Amino acid sequence: MPTLELPEVPHYLHAPVTEVDLEYADLPIIDLSKASTPEGRHALSSQVRDAMLKHGFFYVINHGYTTAQTERIFDIANVPFACVTAEEKIIYAGTIKETGSYQGYKLKQYWVSLGAKFFQKLLSNSF
Repeated sequence: MPTLELPEVPHYLHAPVTEVDLEYADLPIIDLSKASTPEGRHALSSQVRDAMLKHGFFYVINHGYTTAQTERIFDIANVPFACVTAEEKIIYAGTIKETGSYQGYKLKQYWVSLGAKFFQKLLSNSF
């Protein structure tokens, strides 16, 4: 049986927990353990749709990934930030503020800099 060899990527180091008293978003929680029945999938589809329309994000539990798999996902997701040159990032820069298009590279913290009102307006116009 052939073995799967995963390409090397730098390990992502999570930011330390902040000491600052921040106002965190109250994200909806989507429990994928409910997906085992038709009724559960129907309920989940409504919950996901509602979460995306009202919040733009959601938190998933009971997805079945191991800690190692989850860490690997974070490692891979960080590649565009850690392994792409500054010159390349400029070439493919996103211009959502100017054009309203999601396409293009966005720096870390990009969405934070837009502000919640801009993001809510964008979401309400997208659906």
